[in-house]
Amino acid sequence: MESVSLATWAVWLGSLAVLTGILMAAAPAWVIRGLVAFPRSRLPAWILTAAGLFWVSQIVLNAHLGRFEHLKPLIYAAGPVSFLLMVFFMDELLAPRALGGLLLLVANPILNAARWHPSNWRLVMTVIAYLFVVAGIVFMLGPYRFRQVAALITASEKRCRTLGALRVVAGLLILYLGLRVY
Repeated sequence: MESVSLATWAVWLGSLAVLTGILMAAAPAWVIRGLVAFPRSRLPAWILTAAGLFWVSQIVLNAHLGRFEHLKPLIYAAGPVSFLLMVFFMDELLAPRALGGLLLLVANPILNAARWHPSNWRLVMTVIAYLFVVAGIVFMLGPYRFRQVAALITASEKRCRTLGALRVVAGLLILYLGLRVY
């Protein structure tokens, strides 16, 4: 599996931060409704769960499993079965749990890309990756915490706009690092 460069990760994350920040600043009422509805939303939960299971399946299929190598073909059946079991039996607050799982998964390639980069600015992406890990653990183990975080953002439209503007600034910094430093 080919690794993605630190610059590419920074451009992706910076762009995502800028776009979501603009959305928060331009349409705070819409963002507030979306954040409040997200924990119990089925479609995002199913999409995020499917993405996480697909990613984990790819990791297992590409990993060296030693004496368990012969079990790899079972992954093709275990993935869809796991998906069905999760969406039907673990549907309570599945969207924040699946988001947490993806945050945990995305931290690894970012850390791998940052590990040997010569610039000390790589530590910015390292800190972001570890923040993803902490948020991922929190959302997976206590998905109700997503509501608490969302409540901080959704307290008022003014707060949502302000946090959106701060997100745009942070995203532009990360984007600059991806385009000019890394």
